[in-house]
Amino acid sequence: MNELLIIKFLHLVGFAYWLGADLAVFYSSYYVANEKLSPEVRTTTAKILFALDQVPRMCMTMMLPLGITLAWQMKWLPLPGMIVLLTWLVSAGWLAMVIYLHAAKPGAGKTFLTRFDFWFRLVMSLSLIGTGVAALLGVWTTPYFIAWKLAIFGGLIGCGLIVRIKLKDFGPAFGAIASGNVSDDVNAAIHRSLGGTRPFVVLIWIGLLASAALGIHLI
Repeated sequence: MNELLIIKFLHLVGFAYWLGADLAVFYSSYYVANEKLSPEVRTTTAKILFALDQVPRMCMTMMLPLGITLAWQMKWLPLPGMIVLLTWLVSAGWLAMVIYLHAAKPGAGKTFLTRFDFWFRLVMSLSLIGTGVAALLGVWTTPYFIAWKLAIFGGLIGCGLIVRIKLKDFGPAFGAIASGNVSDDVNAAIHRSLGGTRPFVVLIWIGLLASAALGIHLI
């Protein structure tokens, strides 16, 4: 098995786990929002949801270097090898940050990294969208499907940021449920938060499927 086949395999595995875990998180969110269930059931489901949600987050960080490397090895991206290496180093740091933010307890360090992660993702989103659009406009040369995949990936990161913003009130509401202080206001906040994220989650699915279709030249 050569290096190219390994990269292709890992790229496909990342896609499968990203989409599959995202579907599980989406389905679980309806149980968290179901006010007919006991606080214990909703809390347990939310904990499962939080754990599963780390899979798409981690897959996102590694799909970029895998995709860049694959396109570089196939001669679709005219990049110096150092840029590819830098992509791996940045993505490894991004992955470490995602894992740390999930495991770390609240504190000043976590608050700082959470903000940094948000702005880092925003820069990544705009940069990838801009790079893809520039290629589509002929500013630099790369196959059309690579240009589209770059722009779509940037859009996926952007959708993830919108989901994060929509979930701003979810944490305090979930804390109230976990402590047994369930009220109409708490349930409304849960419904509002989760309901607001769902259109953008569906957009992420559409983007992932479109990117996969472009990758196999279906479109």
